[in-house]
Parts: sequence; structure tokens; C-alpha cells
Amino acid sequence: MANQKRRIQRQTKTPIKKTRAPVLLSGGNPQIAKADGDAPVQAYIAAMPGWKRAIGKRLDALIVRNVPDARKAVKWNSPMYGIEGQGLFLGFHTFTHYVKVTFFRGTSLRPVPPGGTDKDARWIDIHEDDLDEAQMAIWVKQAAALPGWIPGQPAGPVGTPAKAKPKARDLGDWREETLGRMRTLILEADPEMIEERKWKKPSNAMKGIPVWSHNGIVCTGETYRNVVKLTFAQGASVQDPSRLFNSSLEGNTRRAIDIREGEKVNAGAFKALVKAAVALNGPPRKKR
Repeated sequence: MANQKRRIQRQTKTPIKKTRAPVLLSGGNPQIAKADGDAPVQAYIAAMPGWKRAIGKRLDALIVRNVPDARKAVKWNSPMYGIEGQGLFLGFHTFTHYVKVTFFRGTSLRPVPPGGTDKDARWIDIHEDDLDEAQMAIWVKQAAALPGWIPGQPAGPVGTPAKAKPKARDLGDWREETLGRMRTLILEADPEMIEERKWKKPSNAMKGIPVWSHNGIVCTGETYRNVVKLTFAQGASVQDPSRLFNSSLEGNTRRAIDIREGEKVNAGAFKALVKAAVALNGPPRKKR
């Protein structure tokens, strides 16, 4: 009877399937199948060897904390983060002695991350004890506010993703170039400026309006059919000796600069205007 019971137990016992650990490629980088969502990213992080796993967890938590609507995926055996409809803004990849964090529009960040010579991308190599979370959070917020990288267009490597020349329809027009140029001047005038995108409007095709803040809103940027408009929240109170303001002149609070195709704005005068607007906002308010 006892032998019969043991035979029945062996026959009915569900076999335990062994889960194969991900293969570690060159440099200890986990091989994870291409997929969208949080699950493949977490599988990648769990497979990162040694101290790099803790770095992966910290990076993932920091990105989610600062960009709650970030979309995740694993591509080219690298976790990727992006904004829906806007492209990818960041990815990271495991190497033998460090974790490489790549910002696909890194040349537009302030300060510019130290690694790389690509036209657009910049990266930073994170070692066991040198993850500066405060600086990383600043870069992550800035990167998420920019138009992201769409695979197939040029961008620097995370690992070794393929590159291709952009198609003509993918290139930005004069308005995007103008807004990008003015954005660079804003960040040069105040490297501590915070960037966000808010208030998507049906009147333009932007994925939310760029907003630059330092102790309060300094200015916003919008693209319209014939102009790029930079609106200063407290512009009526800002000294404008170069008379850059040429729009919204009738109000008591705001002032704007409308830039048309082919027009150039004096860079020095504009940066002085930005600095004056930041100074007008005053020091940070103390929390009660």
C-alpha cells in the first residue's frame, strides 16, 4: 500500500520547470529579448551582475520618480525610457567596469554630460560609487522635456544600435530650429533653469508647451505657423533696454518676443533679459 501511494504521488507531482538565467554578453551585459513595458526592464536589472544591479535599480527608480509618465522598453539589450509620441530620451547599458547612461539629445542638456562626440547624444559612465543622483535628476528632467530620439534617426550609442540617415520628413523646420536655439540661450543664461512641458494646445502641434522656471515661471516657448513665441510671465516688470519684446505689449503682466523665419535675436541681450526675469522671481520661497 505504501509503495502504491508513493507511485501515485510521483505520477501526479507537477514537475518544476527551471528558469534559465539570462545570458551575459560582452562586458556582463544581460541578453534580454526586445519588448515594451516595465517587465523586461526589471528582468534586465535583475540580471545585471554584482554592484551594477544596485546602480540599475537606482537609475530606474530615479527616472520613474522624476518622469512618472515615462514609457519603458528593452531594445538592443538595453533598457530604454521615452515619452509616448515623443521618442526615447535615455537608455543605459552594462559594461565590465561601469554602466553607461546615454541621453539621446545630450548636447542640449545643461551642463552637457561629459561623454561622447556624437552630433546629438552624450553619455556618462557610472562606476560603483559615483552616481550623482541630484545631477542625474536634473538631466533626466531636461531630457524628458525635449523631443526624443526615434529609432532610425541618428543618435549616439547606448550599446551599439544601428544608425540611419533621417528622412526628409523627419527633419525639423525653421521653427523647431529657432526654438532650439533660443532654448540653448536660456540654459546658458541660467544653468539651473528647470524645464517642463505643459498645457498641450490645439493651436499648435507641440507635445505640450516648453516651460522654463527658476523660483517660478520665467518664460514659455510656442511654435505657430508664422512665428516662434517666447512669453515672459512677468515681462512687463523686466527691464528691456534692447527692446526685444515685440508682442503682448498691451497687458500689465506678460510680454513676448515673436521671432519670424530668418530673424535673429541678439544673443547677449536675450540672455540678459532671461537673467533679469530670473532675478525678478527672487530667492526660493521657504517651505512652512
